[in-house]
Amino acid sequence: MFAPSGSLIAVIVGQAILFGLLAVPLGSAPSMFVEQFPSSDRLTGYSVSFNLGIGVLGGATPALTTWLISYTGADMIPAILMISAALLAVVVLLWMTDRSREPLR
Repeated sequence: MFAPSGSLIAVIVGQAILFGLLAVPLGSAPSMFVEQFPSSDRLTGYSVSFNLGIGVLGGATPALTTWLISYTGADMIPAILMISAALLAVVVLLWMTDRSREPLR
């Protein structure tokens, strides 16, 4: 959207918007993961859950998307997958308990 205009200012503004959108989940995810595990298992729980999520889902998504596009012929499959992932994340967040007011274990 901003890059085709050829303006350096437009590219910088586009990158700033992208960084702002990424700051919310990337800034809050580590603290959320830490609160989900007791202190004796905190590092292991955080590492396993984060790396499995990134490795399995992040690694398989390009292959799955490519296969779904070739199978269905729909170019909007990546958008549908992103919307599905966002809806699943909202459901999971509603299911999680708030432990922010509890003392660290």
